Amino acid sequence: MAKIFYLSEIVKFAIEKEQESFDFYKALAEKEENAEIKSVFETLKLEEQQHEAFYKGMLNTVTEEQTPRVHEDEEYAVYMQTLIDASRQQSPRTAAEFSDTKVAIDYAIGREKDSIIFYAGLKNLILEKDQTIVDTIIREEAKHAAKLIKLKEQL
Repeated sequence: MAKIFYLSEIVKFAIEKEQESFDFYKALAEKEENAEIKSVFETLKLEEQQHEAFYKGMLNTVTEEQTPRVHEDEEYAVYMQTLIDASRQQSPRTAAEFSDTKVAIDYAIGREKDSIIFYAGLKNLILEKDQTIVDTIIREEAKHAAKLIKLKEQL
């Protein structure tokens, strides 16, 4: 069976996304004047840093190479690999690009939702025993989306 995805590859991708999110929330917090909103961005920034450390620790517990024993769906695998490649080639938007806090929050919510959808899709391509790790990633991203949605509702 051909390689589909290795769990280590998924976790490395999660680390990249956490680093991008940390930078984004840090920049938003630095430019935000409203203390309440600034506090939420600071909290999200720190949580992204904790998530990154969590995923780096997780990376130490997974094998670098493993052949999943899942039904191979070549089209789906190509689609998911294309998403990873495209995400790595695109520069994430920066906080400086947003003059409106609501628009920045909408963008952040979109990033969190995209992450949830991406990881949910990847769950289908890894060993069943490793799916709990991806579930943990999904739960962490969902918590951030919920915080951002709540913040947006308060504005």
